[in-house]
Amino acid sequence: MRTEVLCEWAAIEGLRPEWNALLRASRADTVFLTWEWVAAWREAAGRFASPFVVAVRDAAGALVGLAPLYRAGFRLFGLLPYRGLRVLGDQDSGAEYGDFLAAASVEDEVARALAAGLAGSADAWDLLWMPNVPGWTGAYPRVAESGVAAGLAVRSRQRDFSAAHLPEDPPAFMKALSGNARSALGRQSRHVFEGSAVVFEQCRAGATLPAFLHALFELNHRRWTAVGQSGTFVRKPLERRFYEAFAPRALERGWLRLFALRSGDRFLAVQLGYAYRGTFFQLQEGFDPGAARGVGNVLRWKVIECCIEEGLRVYDFLGEHTEHKRRWLAERRVGYDLLLRRRTPMTVAAAMFWPSGRYLRPTAIPVGPRT
Repeated sequence: MRTEVLCEWAAIEGLRPEWNALLRASRADTVFLTWEWVAAWREAAGRFASPFVVAVRDAAGALVGLAPLYRAGFRLFGLLPYRGLRVLGDQDSGAEYGDFLAAASVEDEVARALAAGLAGSADAWDLLWMPNVPGWTGAYPRVAESGVAAGLAVRSRQRDFSAAHLPEDPPAFMKALSGNARSALGRQSRHVFEGSAVVFEQCRAGATLPAFLHALFELNHRRWTAVGQSGTFVRKPLERRFYEAFAPRALERGWLRLFALRSGDRFLAVQLGYAYRGTFFQLQEGFDPGAARGVGNVLRWKVIECCIEEGLRVYDFLGEHTEHKRRWLAERRVGYDLLLRRRTPMTVAAAMFWPSGRYLRPTAIPVGPRT
């Protein structure tokens, strides 16, 4: 197998015809690793996104492996700098489930080749940080064990994820909820819909997409302002740019699921996610604190109902497993944050303060002018 490191976007662009085909042939297949996701993130981050992609081809020249990475700085105590690597598209986008892409038919060999490629270019980086790695797809051993075999030091910390398995019809889901949850949802639904012109809508056309996205950004900010915080898209302008870049691509590919409750021109609640390979990935939501109590819960139920009717089998809440998610029948899934490092005295110091991350922190990607 032939391994090469690609550090120019022109070279990465050359992988476009093969990228998604490799993704589909791997166990890493998720919307967060698609070519469309990476391209939108590059568009949002602009010149501040510096790729570092390890590619593996077999003897026939076919692309069989990718470590889709980019350069990202880290600082220890806010002073000591490290040259870092992260998964393309993972910062300020909502992405989770970082992984190496390896054709399933030759997965072990490709994973070793990717790790060896990284180890062979270790003079160009110090740390590789991969947060939110799933523990149920083979991603953990695919990355960690191959890294150890290549002579890299590997540390990990466990993370909880949360997902609900969907039955074949909405009544079955409703029946599985606790009695208290069903009663509360029924009461909240009556408050939201009775005596008003509230309707449930889905964004299905590019002409209406800007209005839905604007409502998401605004209501997300209102939701968090009500508890004394700034909204996600105010704190992270790069994330807003990414949503504006990726949502049209996702709509075109049939992945976007953007829902709202509204009364006339007034949006009351919005939820955005992506449907991919039988799973709904719930990314962002927002609601008007001045609307009827429980409007966010009512919207979630309507979205789950649509997912079931569409034939989706998982509603993925992504990171963290909370009591709120458990009440929606979500089950805990185990994943990991991974830190791979070169074996040098400098990186030993960094590892001493990880996995807490309290003193070793990644630097933010600057937000420059739009290009």
